[in-house]
Parts: sequence; C-alpha cells; structure tokens
Amino acid sequence: MDLSCIIQSGDLELYVMGMLPPEEAAKVETLAQMFPEIKDELNAIAATFEAGAMQAAITPSASVKEKVMASLSAQQSKTDNIPAAKVVEMKMEPVAATVKSFSKLAIAASWGLLILLGGLSAYLFNNNSKLKSDVATLQQSSAAYEEQMAGLTKKISSYETYRRLKSDPSLTSVALASVKPEVQQQAEVFWNKATGELFIDPSSLPQAPAGKQYQLWFLIDGKPTDAGMISLTDVASIQKMKECKGAQMFAITLEDEGGKPTPDLNALVVAGKVS
Repeated sequence: MDLSCIIQSGDLELYVMGMLPPEEAAKVETLAQMFPEIKDELNAIAATFEAGAMQAAITPSASVKEKVMASLSAQQSKTDNIPAAKVVEMKMEPVAATVKSFSKLAIAASWGLLILLGGLSAYLFNNNSKLKSDVATLQQSSAAYEEQMAGLTKKISSYETYRRLKSDPSLTSVALASVKPEVQQQAEVFWNKATGELFIDPSSLPQAPAGKQYQLWFLIDGKPTDAGMISLTDVASIQKMKECKGAQMFAITLEDEGGKPTPDLNALVVAGKVS
C-alpha cells in the first residue's frame, strides 16, 4: 500500500509536536499500529527534532561565572569613586513657551504614532492574509486526508468481511470465471446452503459502462433466478444478495441499469458451478 501521501502530508510532524486535534491524533495512532512504516516515520521525526534541539543547545564554559562576578566588582568600584553630582538651579520658562513646546512635541508624537499604527496595520493585514491562506491550505489537506482515511477504512472493512466469509465453514465458496477466454474478469460467491444467505465479492470485475449494471443469477435445473443487482458505485465492497435456497450454478450478466426479469445470455460475463 502507498503510504507516501500520509507521510508527506505534514500531519506526522504536527502529531510529534502535539499540535494535532485529538481526533486527528487518534487516527495517526491507529495508522501507526496498523502500518510499521508510519510508526517508523514517527520515530524518525521525533529523533530528528531531538537531534536538532541538542545541536542548538549551548553549554557555557566554567570560567563564565568568574568573569561575570569580576566584571560586577569592577563596576561597583568605579561607581564608588564617582564624585557627587553638582546641583544646578534650573530656570523656569514662561508657561506659554512651555505649552507651545509641548504642543509641537505632541504633534510630532501623534504623527509618529500614526506612522507606527499604519505600519502595524499593514503588517497585521499581510500576516492575516497569509494565515487565511495557510488555514485554507490546511483545510484542503485535511479534507483530502479524511477522504483517504475513509477509503482506507472501507477497504480494511471489506477485507475483514472477505476473510470472515472465506474462513466460515458453513459457507460454500463458488469461483465465477470469465466465459470469454480473452477477457480477464472474475468474481466469487459465498453461499450458505442451509439458510440461503448469499454474498458476492465483485472486486475483480471491471467498472460497468454508463447505463449498464451487473446482475447476479443462480440456476436450478437450467432455470435462471434473479439474485439481485450488483452496486455500480461500490464494486470494491462485498455485498449481500437475495436469498438462494438451492442452486447448481451462479452467473453474472451485464444488463441495462436496473436489471431484467430474465437474463440476456449474450450479456453473460462470468459463471461457475457449485461443487
């Protein structure tokens, strides 16, 4: 199975850093249990982060403390030798001059504040736009990941169903082979002769053309009986069909969508006898 799309999605790095939502983190943990490649990739990412942190760490030398203490002592000595500051009497300016000077300073400060706010607004706008773009990209990646996970879950469920049916001693397995040697297609039927339960695995059949649909039949004394239509949209999943109380053969025809009450023998695709 190609797991590169999951490994390259960036979700594994976010999981190692503890930045994935709980539901996404749980899915990553499930994948790690199912696929050793995912687990190995998580371990490799964690090791890379740890190695980077160790390389960036700086250990001070043993003489640093002595140098700092010596510098502080020297600064203290210089401070002690500085003569007392001379007190100078300040002349008070007229109130009007002080107000005028303050007004000029206030105007200059206002312009400086406006320029600062303008620059800050532009910075925040650009970063907000980038953040929105990153969020949109992340949402698209998350949607693609959800779709891949849904498909993977479906395949695993189908495989588990097939394995259960294949190992069930109460079920008879009937292989349906192509009736045309030049066409490579097949299917498999699982039938409980006692209860009449009937299942089909059509995963090896090609996708039906537009307007067409596969129809399953079982034959008793040469008479065909409809066993149901096979899904056009989900040929990868094992499907439960109509009950079959007795059969000597199973067959599949490619009929018009919706099926027919009697099969078109010219449309016969695969068939197999019950052993």
